[in-house]
Formats: sequence, structure tokens, C-alpha cells
Amino acid sequence: MNNTRSEKICPHCAAPKMKSWHDLDDEQKFLVERLPRNTEFTREQRKKHRFCERCWFELTDSQETKV
Repeated sequence: MNNTRSEKICPHCAAPKMKSWHDLDDEQKFLVERLPRNTEFTREQRKKHRFCERCWFELTDSQETKV
């Protein structure tokens, strides 16, 4: 079975799908920009991350290789 990035399960809450920046609507992007880790990443870096819309866990590229 081949898992693509869009099929990743949230490692924090086990939600069935993590969303990419481009999959988020404007309101969700607004929320993501106010997450506590917001100062750790530039907007361009965040566009490469995946987000859980249930618990707002942010999966970075370095974390994804560990999952």
C-alpha cells in the first residue's frame, strides 16, 4: 500500500488526514499563522508543512521523516 503525503495520519491525535498549506481555507490559514510555533518558521517554510485541522498539530519536513 502506497501512502502519499495527503494520506498521512496526524501523529498527535490520529486524525485521518493532514492538510497542506494549499488545502487550507483562508480562516484555517489565519489560525495557523497564530499557532505558538509561528515565530519558528517563515511563511515560505510553513507552506511546506502539513497541518491537522482537528488539533492543529504542525508536521514539519524533518518530523515527517521520523514518522
